[in-house]
This record gives sequence, structure tokens and C-alpha cells, in this order.
Amino acid sequence: MSDFTAADFGRYDPDRTDEHKILTDKALVPCRMCWDIFARVRLTLRFCGSCKRAFCEGEHGNFTGRGPAVCVRCFSRSSSQLASN
Repeated sequence: MSDFTAADFGRYDPDRTDEHKILTDKALVPCRMCWDIFARVRLTLRFCGSCKRAFCEGEHGNFTGRGPAVCVRCFSRSSSQLASN
């Protein structure tokens, strides 16, 4: 049986990030893109290494090879910063 039997449906809290909820509280959390934009709930165990928000694997974020996972929100920010240099 999985250790992740609880789910946290609360809003994103920068003082208690999704990373903390997943790793410490062992709770599933909703993809923040799905929650904020589409008003739907998709529970996940993935979180962005940059902003610490949960995301749907493959749809709203992905792993960057051997580095930390990144959500589309942070990836688009880093891409625009690279383009401006």
C-alpha cells in the first residue's frame, strides 16, 4: 500500500509549499495549473524544483533529464530570459 493516502485540496501556500506537502506530509496535491486555470482537480506527486508548485507530469511540467523537474510556468520564464540576453 502506498504511503500517500491523504490529499491536500487547499490553495497554494508559499509558507507550506507543495514540495513540503508531498515530501514531508506524504499528501497528494492538485496540479496548480489545472486548479488555477481550468478549475479541475488532478492529484499529483510532482512538483517544480524552482517554484515548488505541483504539476501534471508531461502536460504542465516535466523532468529536465538529470536536473530537477520544471513546470511550464517556470520554463517559459527561463526561456524568455535566455531570449532577452
